[in-house]
Amino acid sequence: MTTAPDARPRASVLYLSISDGLDARTNKEITTLGREFAIDFVGVSRDGRRPFFADRVRRVELIQGRARSPATLLKLGWRVLCLRLKNRYASVHIINEDLYLLLLPLLIGQRVVLDVFDSSFLKWRMPRWVAGLGQRLSYTLPAKILVTDEDRARLMPAWVQSRLLVIPNYPLRYDGPRRMRDPDVVRILYAGSLLERRGTFFLEQLLAVAPDVRVVMAGWIRDERTRALSLHPQVEWVGLIPQGDAITQATRCDFILCHYEPLNLNNIYASPNKIYDAIQADAAIIINPEARVSCFVREHNLGVVLDAFQPTDMMAVAQSLRDFQARYRPDPALRERFLWESIEDTLLAAHASPP
Repeated sequence: MTTAPDARPRASVLYLSISDGLDARTNKEITTLGREFAIDFVGVSRDGRRPFFADRVRRVELIQGRARSPATLLKLGWRVLCLRLKNRYASVHIINEDLYLLLLPLLIGQRVVLDVFDSSFLKWRMPRWVAGLGQRLSYTLPAKILVTDEDRARLMPAWVQSRLLVIPNYPLRYDGPRRMRDPDVVRILYAGSLLERRGTFFLEQLLAVAPDVRVVMAGWIRDERTRALSLHPQVEWVGLIPQGDAITQATRCDFILCHYEPLNLNNIYASPNKIYDAIQADAAIIINPEARVSCFVREHNLGVVLDAFQPTDMMAVAQSLRDFQARYRPDPALRERFLWESIEDTLLAAHASPP
């Protein structure tokens, strides 16, 4: 646990996550909320690594352990109870329905903002009555419910719509360095949560047929196959980095990979920040057609939409990347449209006390 001094008495927000707070959305939200509120963050981390925002909040408490371990979750609940007993919070910001349902008894009587960007009801298969009951329990009490795009808003029950706010996964304006691209190679940024069926297998096959392809990897390695990919001679591993640094890496890459196996609605309706990172970096996107956001990529000519999640002709894929690289001309107007600064007031409004 770390505590940073806060000279001004301010209303406070308790921010709760089942993760370590290193993801891009959490960092943007806390950056915004920290302008108006003192933030206490409680999350779960296997290695206890401090989040990037640690020096900008009042308190960081990380429960060490596996996120799905009963012992870890029990410790998390205990810390939340202790903090609620010691502090008067203007609101609680909580990530996703599963964590909210777990902590619901501890949050009765507290203003809650539920932030749904990996919906349990879109990931898990369950009987309709179970999903309906879970949604009633999840969505009845929160004052506001946040979703990442209009498509996900339309998937929410009709009786929730009046309390929904759409806060897209736009990045902060990027004013950092822009690196030179090498016209003799096709360089791909593979970032975020890295695992076999989210890009690793696709890149293995692409590298096997395309000696001019290079990969820059950054993020969380989730399996051994991905760890092996990070050691490939055509791959550069840059570690776990903040979103701004990821955009810097993207400025020297031709593409950012967005690869979502269409095994559930959560993946099909993915709202990746990578799309908008690519716009800031003047990079293009590689995406599979099953992901609904591929329509946005096509509409704005932002990259290569594959013919399937797992293409059969990887040599043709490699050639399509070379061809798009040669003709791509980014639209600078898009960099001004899709910015976190344009929508962050919606987040502050979600936490504002009613008049």
